[in-house]
Amino acid sequence: MLDLTGYRLTYDDEFNARSISQNGVGTTYRDIRAEWRYDANSDIGFGRSSFLDSGSGYDPFSVQNGVLTITAAPPGTSASGYPGSWQSGLISTQGNFSQTYGYFEIRADFSNNPDAWDAFWLLPNQQSPQSSSANGHQELDVVEHYGNNDRGVYSTIHTTDPQPPGTTWQQTRQVYSEMPNPNGYHTYGMNWQADRISFYVDGQLVGSQATPSDLHSPMYLLANLAVQSTATTGTRFSSSIDYIRVYSNNPNALAVPQDSVSSPDGRDPGLYGATAGLRSGAGAAGAQPGATGSNSGSTAPASGANGSNGSSQSSSATAQGTAAPGNAPCYCTGTSIRTDRGDVAVERLAVGDRVVTAAGLHRPIRWIGRRTYPGSSAPPTERPVRIRAGALDDGVPARDLLVSPDHAVWLDGLFVAAGHLVNGTSITRGERVIDLTYWHIELDSHDLLLAEGAPAESFLPAPGLRRLFDGRDPDDSAIGPQAYAPRTALGPQLAALRRRLIRRAGATSRPGAVRAWLDRCALRADGALRVAGWAHDAAQPDAPVCLDIVVDGTIVAVTVAAEYRADIAAAGVGDGRHGFDLGVEAPLAPGVPHVVEVRRSIDEAVICAMAADAAGVWRPLLAA
Repeated sequence: MLDLTGYRLTYDDEFNARSISQNGVGTTYRDIRAEWRYDANSDIGFGRSSFLDSGSGYDPFSVQNGVLTITAAPPGTSASGYPGSWQSGLISTQGNFSQTYGYFEIRADFSNNPDAWDAFWLLPNQQSPQSSSANGHQELDVVEHYGNNDRGVYSTIHTTDPQPPGTTWQQTRQVYSEMPNPNGYHTYGMNWQADRISFYVDGQLVGSQATPSDLHSPMYLLANLAVQSTATTGTRFSSSIDYIRVYSNNPNALAVPQDSVSSPDGRDPGLYGATAGLRSGAGAAGAQPGATGSNSGSTAPASGANGSNGSSQSSSATAQGTAAPGNAPCYCTGTSIRTDRGDVAVERLAVGDRVVTAAGLHRPIRWIGRRTYPGSSAPPTERPVRIRAGALDDGVPARDLLVSPDHAVWLDGLFVAAGHLVNGTSITRGERVIDLTYWHIELDSHDLLLAEGAPAESFLPAPGLRRLFDGRDPDDSAIGPQAYAPRTALGPQLAALRRRLIRRAGATSRPGAVRAWLDRCALRADGALRVAGWAHDAAQPDAPVCLDIVVDGTIVAVTVAAEYRADIAAAGVGDGRHGFDLGVEAPLAPGVPHVVEVRRSIDEAVICAMAADAAGVWRPLLAA
C-alpha cells in the first residue's frame, strides 16, 4: 500500500468551488492552452474533441457537492471549436502551479462511454530544445483511460531520450494495468523521483520505469475528458473528479492546507501518512500528519498560485506553496554575502571561502550550486522576492535583497519565507528578471548568512537535491538535512511581523484615499468564512493594498488585495489586480449577530465591513 510518510501536501483541490478561466489569471485553472487556441473560446483539443470555455455558449464544467464534472457534448452544440468536433473540457495549472518530483494523484470516476478518452497528465514549464516530431517530447501521463477498454489503465512516459536498442516504447516507457471492477471512483497516482517513476492504482503499485534524462524540471498539471477520433454523433457523457492532490518529499517544500474533504462516496483514502500544515485560524505554525486531512492545512509564501486551499487561488496569505527546485534557498546574482574578507558578490564566492554567520562565526563553504533561466524564461512562480533597502529594519538590508520566494530570513525571532512578507510596497514579488540566476551556498550545516546585512538562510541540503542545479560534486546521497530552526508559516506572531513591516513601509509612503468594497461574507460547507472584495489606494494605484480581516473585533487573517478581477478592471479601478477572496477559519456562533471588518494594515483604518443578523443574513455596513 502507498506510504507517503515524510511527504508534504503541496497542492490540493477538493473541488468545493469552481475556479476556471480562459488564461488562469485569478483562478486555479485555465481551460484553453494558449498554444492550441482555435477561436476566441476554444482550444483545438485532440482526438475528435475541442476544449471549450463557458464563453462559447456551452459550459462543459460543473461543480457540485465536492465534485468537478466535465461533460462532452456532440458537434454543433455551440458555434465554437473545430468544425465537426465534440465539445468538452480541459483544466490546466500552467502558470499557477508546477513541481519537480513528488507524488501526483487524481481520484475520479471516468466515463465508460466507448468514445471517452480521460486523462490526468503533466507537461514541463518549458519543453526541451530537443523536442520535435522526430525526437518526441516531454510528458508524463499519470493515467489515460479509454471507455472502450474500461478496465485498462495506461500510464506513459514521453521523452526525447532515444529508445534503447532492441526494445519497444511499451516495454520501457509505459505501464499498463487493469482494474477488476472499473465502476465508481478510483485513485490514479504517480511517484516521480530522480531515478524512477512509479505508477499506482487505488494505492497499489502497478509498475515503474527508469526516469529519463530530460525529466528533471518543473511540470504542471492537466486533466481532461477528450473524445476519441472514432466518435461520430451521440448523446452527452461525463466524467467526474473528486480531487487532485500533489505531495513532495523535498524537505524544503511548504505544506499547504487541505480543504474540506467531501468524498462523493465516503471513501476518501486520506493523505497516506503525509503532512499538511495547520489552517490559518489554528494559531500555531508547522504541519501535522493527515490521515484524512480533514483538520489540516497550512500557509506558504503569498506569491503566485503554487498551492491550493480548495479551488480559489489568490495572492493572499493563505494556501500558497512552491515546489523544488524553485523552493531551494537561493540568492540572485549580485547579492553581497559577508565573508572574513568583507562583503563579496555571491557569484564570486568559491568553495572553501569562509562566510560570517549572523552569530559572528566564520564557516567554510562546502558546496555552491546555481540555476539559470535564459532571457525571460523564468516562470512567474519562480521569480524573486525583492526586499527593499531598509524594509526589515534601519539599514537592513543595506541594499535591495533579491531571493527566491521560499528563502527564509530570521526576523523578530521568527524563521520566515520571504514570500510570506510580501506587502506590495517595501517587499514585492514577481518582477521579470532577464537571465535570472539563483545561487545556492551550502555550509557543513544549515545556518544564517548575512546577505546585504540581513540574516538569511544557507542552502538546506537533502539527498538528490544538488543534482537539480549546476555545481561540482552533485553527490549528496549521504546528507541528512537538519534545519536551523522551524519555519513560521502562520499565526499571530507572523501577523504582527507583517503589520510591523507594513507600517514601516508606510513611514516613507503615506497611504492615500482608498476605494473598497466587501462583496461577500458567507459560510462555506467546511465551516470556514469566505471573505471576498476589493481595495484600491489612489496614492499607489498599481500597488496592492495589505489588509487585516477582522471578525468580531479579532484579526483572523492578513491578506493582500492583488487578485485580478475583470469587473473592477472594466470599471477603471487600477489595472484590475486589486481583489481578494479567501477562506478563514473563524467559527461563528449561530443565532447571534457578527461583524466582519476589512482594515488597511498600515494604519488599521476600517475601509469596508459587513454584518450578519441573528438569522445569518449579511448586509453591508461600510464601503469606502
